Amino acid sequence: MTINKGAKITLLLIAVAWLLKSIEWSLGVDLFHFGIYPRNRLGIFGIFLHPFIHGGFKHLFSNTVSFAILCFSLYFFIPKIASKVLRQLTLYTGIMVWLFARPSFHIGASGVIYGIASFLFFIGIFQKNPGSLIISLCIAVLNHGMLVGLVPNEEGISWESHLSGFIVGCVLAYYYRHVETEFSRKKILEVEDDFSFEGYRNLENKGFKYNYKEKEDSQR
Repeated sequence: MTINKGAKITLLLIAVAWLLKSIEWSLGVDLFHFGIYPRNRLGIFGIFLHPFIHGGFKHLFSNTVSFAILCFSLYFFIPKIASKVLRQLTLYTGIMVWLFARPSFHIGASGVIYGIASFLFFIGIFQKNPGSLIISLCIAVLNHGMLVGLVPNEEGISWESHLSGFIVGCVLAYYYRHVETEFSRKKILEVEDDFSFEGYRNLENKGFKYNYKEKEDSQR
């Protein structure tokens, strides 16, 4: 159920971005002015719209692949709060860009992508759970090249969005550090299975209680 939900939401968000780009291409218009323009009242709308607007098909395709992998991973590993985290990453990253970025239109889903990658990486670090650390290791290996995007290195690239997403992802990972992840849930289930034999009950892994069961008379 969770996997299906994650896949549906991921594909829906990607479809919206591709639909907008198709409309731009077919009508010969450019929607970049619906992005975030820092410290401008009209630019506030871009906080909610900027992840769906891209500069070109190459930009969109690049973000589509990264977003699909990371968004699906978010729903798979941390299903309980995945939707909430995705909304918060989009909102807070957009607000940071609006407040602190240079005066220019900032568009694209890269800020959210950096946010998801940062969240998945740091939640494994903060939880100090061997299983959760696997998430961090995978994210580090697959996305190590993203570090160069946190500083100005290429004209026309919103490094402010990348840095904002990275910071927001780290903060949210610390805030949700006690949340149940797929790995921590499996660990809890394994512990409960080890101590759930007849006559005993695991009390939050703190103690054990003996429950006496009378044998039922089979003839009654």
